[in-house]
Amino acid sequence: MRKFLFLSPLLGIMLLLFAKSPAHSQCEVVGWASQNGGVTGGGTAIPTVVANYIDLKSAITSASVKVIHISGAITIPPAGRILFKDQSGKIIFGLPGSKLVSNDLTKDGSGILYVKGCSNIIFRNVTFEGPGAYDTDGWDNMTLDYSTNIWVDHCEFQDGMDGNFDIKNASDYITVTWCKFIYKKAPIPDGPGGSDDHRFSDLFGSGDGATGDRGKLRVTMQNCWWAQGCKARMPRVRFGKVHIVNNLFSSTVAAQCVMAGYEADLLVERNVFENVKMPIDLMDNRFTAVTSRGNIYTNVTGNTAGSGTAFTPPYSLNITPEANVKTLVSAGAGATLVSASCDTTTTTPVTYILSATALPSAGGTVTGSGTYDSGTNVTLTATPAAGYTFSGWSGDISGTSASTSVAMTMSKSVTANFQIQSSGGTATIRIEDDALSSQGLCSYEGSITSNTGASNGKVINLSNAISKGINWKVYAPEAGSYTFTWRYVNSSSSNTYTMALIVNGTVVNSALPVARTSGSTVFANTTATVSLLAGDNTIRLQSVTSSATADIDWIEVAGNTPAAGNCIVGMSASARSAMATAESIEHNEKSVTISPNPARDKTVITINLSADEQVTILIYDAQGHIVDKLSTSKVGTSGIQEVPYSVINKTAGIYNVVAINSKGIKSTCKLMVE
Repeated sequence: MRKFLFLSPLLGIMLLLFAKSPAHSQCEVVGWASQNGGVTGGGTAIPTVVANYIDLKSAITSASVKVIHISGAITIPPAGRILFKDQSGKIIFGLPGSKLVSNDLTKDGSGILYVKGCSNIIFRNVTFEGPGAYDTDGWDNMTLDYSTNIWVDHCEFQDGMDGNFDIKNASDYITVTWCKFIYKKAPIPDGPGGSDDHRFSDLFGSGDGATGDRGKLRVTMQNCWWAQGCKARMPRVRFGKVHIVNNLFSSTVAAQCVMAGYEADLLVERNVFENVKMPIDLMDNRFTAVTSRGNIYTNVTGNTAGSGTAFTPPYSLNITPEANVKTLVSAGAGATLVSASCDTTTTTPVTYILSATALPSAGGTVTGSGTYDSGTNVTLTATPAAGYTFSGWSGDISGTSASTSVAMTMSKSVTANFQIQSSGGTATIRIEDDALSSQGLCSYEGSITSNTGASNGKVINLSNAISKGINWKVYAPEAGSYTFTWRYVNSSSSNTYTMALIVNGTVVNSALPVARTSGSTVFANTTATVSLLAGDNTIRLQSVTSSATADIDWIEVAGNTPAAGNCIVGMSASARSAMATAESIEHNEKSVTISPNPARDKTVITINLSADEQVTILIYDAQGHIVDKLSTSKVGTSGIQEVPYSVINKTAGIYNVVAINSKGIKSTCKLMVE
């Protein structure tokens, strides 16, 4: 027996209780996909475990990879929809807790997976999460085109933009079992397609004129659940012979459930419809036939009757009595599987990925990275390089022991942090004005400009407004006094000559002197001695009036072996890489600023347009996920445009703001939410 199914223990018990005859093996496809040669997927090939977008795309598009295990949450980047094309014999399933997430709301860039010209494919236990319903005539979470003998089992489809899951363009011999369709996010109005509530879940057949679908689109849907939020298309069918059996329909916002479109031939039997409108929509009566039998209707309105005699399935199918359907389906539908085996005596262990990196990379090495079975205890060992000491773990573990153990209950990312040794217990570190977030420079409200007198030819030029500042993170191995030195230039007679010094949120000096310098390329230093806590400390230098103030070259910290803190500690390796890429763009010519920053309730994102263009603004959280998408209000002339932004419901922390113009050129700024 092939061992590629995740089987829920509860589901196995319920199958024994409710099946009216001996149940099919859950490793055997049923319904239409069992015809025309059936479905075997990737068989017993060794799984390839993927935990990031690049590896996922590589595995899906590689014909040589036959079994894919998805680990953890993987975010699909903007316009990153994956084309799965012209392959045969493959299985893709999600390990428990995994999901594929798209936040793209554009017509062309939306969607997660496009399956075209494939055959003998199994999707199992995969969760697809879209950005919410938005009518732009965009893409579903997953779409099948020109594909045959496809089995979709125990998958969950959430918040698809155009829909959750479509089957069209001559696809044939499809079975969808134990899947859940749901909308958790409110619909997004004002889409160019015209519908303000496009929570239309599943479309089988794209149009009345798609006559190539005639005689195809043979689909079985059994034990599926159209849950809360689904508005219509559960499914909407054209042309196909579709067997809709033992499913649960319970969305209280449903306007139509099963929809019989042009030449649809539907067998609707032993389903449960609760608290819905129009359980069976005969639409304009151009269907071939709809047979409705043995269904339960509770608190419904609208049509429940069929018309004509539907097709007779060429396959045998074990059908659950309708009285047991709700209990069975509500417990088992969706990505509920917990074991990778059909054989209850032998299980294939769930595997997770442990990613361990050294920071800085020159500071030492760390061993323990790899792929492990669920429940394995892995020993991680950090070994400092010459001249460095190990300062502690961050990410998914903490502690200061150089050797530690981590239990693999999920995919994890950890960082071994090292710091430079110094003689006599004292050291001085410098954080330059163009350092990355991982090197201690967390955010600034202004821009980086050129200055020939600066140590590296650059300075941070703050915006000319009150409470604009720069945030650094400094690590202190022990609590105590540390001396801070800033190199700055402040030559204009109209400037302000003091700044506020804030340490860990407390103002320690409201008038730190930044005296006037004799020229625009002549620099001076100012110092302060402050008390730091053991561990990471946040240091902020902030303007005190709306006038211009000092431009900062660098900050130095002297004391008991301080180190530059990592502003993005806890992020996954892929997210750190994404932010590093963004920062490399940021330190080129920059045209986006934010004020106030830090922000508590509202702030304004200011874009400096270089031409007549509209700019898209993406807000990323610390894990690299898109949490908001904004745009300038209209195409405007070159110059300044301001975009108000509310952070009232945002979690405190650092966000990355990326502005993309019509040519794809990006500039970024960090936003700190308090």
